[in-house]
Formats: sequence, C-alpha cells, structure tokens
Amino acid sequence: MIAALICVMSLTALLQFAISQWRSIWITIAAQPLSSSLESATGIANAEICAEHFEMLTRASEELGRSLHESNLWMKEVVIYYQALRAFRKLSGKALPSISNWANRELIECAKFAAAMLDRRLNNSLAYGSAGQNS
Repeated sequence: MIAALICVMSLTALLQFAISQWRSIWITIAAQPLSSSLESATGIANAEICAEHFEMLTRASEELGRSLHESNLWMKEVVIYYQALRAFRKLSGKALPSISNWANRELIECAKFAAAMLDRRLNNSLAYGSAGQNS
C-alpha cells in the first residue's frame, strides 16, 4: 500500500514538473521581441496582441509552415491549451472573476506564442528568399 502511494505521488510530481517545464518553454518563446515583419504581414503591433488574434496567427503560421516544410514546435499543444482555457473562461465567467482574469492572461500568452512562431517563420522565409537571390 505504501509503495503504491509513493508511486502515485512520484508520478503526480513528475507530471507537475513536466507541465511546468513545457509551459516555461513556450512562455519564454512568447516573451521574445517581435520583428517589424510580423506587423507588416498581419497589421498587428506587438503591444496590440490579444487573445482574439490567436486563431488568425496560428492559421497564418500553419500556412507559411506548409510552404517552408517546417513543423510548428509546441503549436498543437498550445492550441489544445488555448481551447481548454477559453472553455474554462466561459464557465468561470462572472461567477469567478479572478479565475476568468487569469484565464484571459493565459489566452493572451498563447496569442503571443503564436505571434512569435509566425514571426520566426516570416523571418526564416525572408532569409531563405534572400539566400536564394544571392546564389
């Protein structure tokens, strides 16, 4: 019985660590400064990114990634997290405003991650295009 309890507690701690590590990785990516190419391509300034931009940014990143034959690191997981948070925010609504505010801040971080991934792809595309012209 004690061995099972230790195993469950260890697995719980491992899962909590894995989630924290995953979240810190994509939050770090989301915090990176964005180039002007993102604003030129989307019309969204870095300071204006909000949760409602997430779907447009992910769609644009996926389309650009297909043309560059690149995979979107962590994008599927962040999309799942975004959808879960959006549903959670709707459920908490006006009954739990502090939780709703937290969920909204997390949704904005998801949108910033999508913007950073799109910005990275735009810059890779520009670098690839300019390298092809120099050859």
